[in-house]
Amino acid sequence: MKAQSYLKKLLTFCLIIGVTWNNTSIAQTQEDLKSFIQKLHSDQAYAKELQIENPSEITAFYQSISYKTVWLEGTSDYQKEYLEVLKHASDYGLNRAKYHYSYLSSKHFPTLEYELILTHSIMEFYKDIANGVTSVDLSYNGLGYTNHCLNPTEMLLNTYPKGSVKDVISFLQPQSYGYQATQNLLTRLNMFIENDSFQEPLVTQTMTFAENKELIKKLYYLGFLPTMTDVSLLKEGMITNALKGFQSLYNIVPDGILGPVTLSKLSIPLTKLRTQLILNLNRWRVINCLDNQRYIQINIPSATLALYDRDSLVMRMKTIVGKPITPTPTLCSEINKITFFPYYEVPKNVALNELLPIQQKEPSFFENNGYQLIDEKGFVLEANSIDWSTVSKDHFPYEVRQVAGCDNSLGLLKFDFDSPYALYLHDTNRKDLFSKNKRYLSNACIRLEKPYELATMLFQDRNLVEEFVKKRFEPHLSPTSFSLETPVKVFITYITADVDDFGSLVIYDDIYKKDILK
Repeated sequence: MKAQSYLKKLLTFCLIIGVTWNNTSIAQTQEDLKSFIQKLHSDQAYAKELQIENPSEITAFYQSISYKTVWLEGTSDYQKEYLEVLKHASDYGLNRAKYHYSYLSSKHFPTLEYELILTHSIMEFYKDIANGVTSVDLSYNGLGYTNHCLNPTEMLLNTYPKGSVKDVISFLQPQSYGYQATQNLLTRLNMFIENDSFQEPLVTQTMTFAENKELIKKLYYLGFLPTMTDVSLLKEGMITNALKGFQSLYNIVPDGILGPVTLSKLSIPLTKLRTQLILNLNRWRVINCLDNQRYIQINIPSATLALYDRDSLVMRMKTIVGKPITPTPTLCSEINKITFFPYYEVPKNVALNELLPIQQKEPSFFENNGYQLIDEKGFVLEANSIDWSTVSKDHFPYEVRQVAGCDNSLGLLKFDFDSPYALYLHDTNRKDLFSKNKRYLSNACIRLEKPYELATMLFQDRNLVEEFVKKRFEPHLSPTSFSLETPVKVFITYITADVDDFGSLVIYDDIYKKDILK
């Protein structure tokens, strides 16, 4: 009996000691973790050694959970899933080395240092997936737009206990079709390019398709053919259709002919295409903070306009954008007013370099096309009252404007927004230009394929728009402006990988030479 009583007391004592030791151990771990984090703030050399540039986010995370460790109690499903996703970071256009992959994947006995680095890795990966790895690059940022809208601390706090990393990433990424199609092609290319046996296909010949092994290989890599090895399965018509798919990818008229333009695009290495896709994924992410808002996006390389309401694409249309010598600037602003029957205030350089030479050769040109001259005092002069032999580029004391009406270069209406440029969206009297495949034709302003439909969407009043459209043939029209009750954000972007009207990915011309590809 004494032996049993002694054993019972011993077990009770051990249990008490164990609980006390465990509580002391937890408290000590929390204190050690807190000291680690404080050192990150106070010792810049230490933070730099761990490659942790923003310890405030880590601090906020661990403060919220009372400095408890998250990853030291054993490998969680969240942790394992994250490391597997990070292993394939290149499929998202990201470099896993930036997120400590080598360190995290090689440590078998986690430490407090491991704990902090893993937390930092996840937060940085989520930020870059959501909002890109660069800052906003706009010629004019009239809204003070920033792409730092994700709170990585809250995202991790809300998901690490039970969440799925892949679900988080799916939620964080841009939802646009252009982004999704770009990432899908990048994932496919990585499957081949990251293989040690990969050799870049070099398409230089226009021989019969079935014998053109390099062509078949390239079309297979891009997903236009089901095989590149079993040529017996590839009929001539199948290869022709695959080539048409390739031509559509590069915004070439899909005639299935290996002409010079098609060959020039086929000569672009897949590794270079991959770099371009990565660049454009980041461009999509930079504007991802526009989610859950109503805004217009004009994309210069695709020469298109899209109206979004929250996550939904409301309408899409073709546009005409600036020529390379008169480029349309990237910007963000707000459309606050729509003007019916606008005057076209001709930019000075256009008046001097384009209109004046024609007028001096054809004295009736200004009059026939509705152009007026405004003198230095603001008086309107008729063109036929001027002695054009006394006028030159160096002596032209006038402003030129075109009267309102169907022949006006701005068409029947324009959309005004603040910017340091003489820039707006507008109708046009040249509807034929929208049939062109490449629509880089304007002097920077943006011409719209469907201006009346857009005005109706913004006003939410079809009758108002129709009333003014019916007046378009009346004489002596004058500008009439209406302010929008709710201004609409407008973003002019430069993204060379976007989808067409059918949702298919297109690599558009780098018309302003902004893609820096290696």
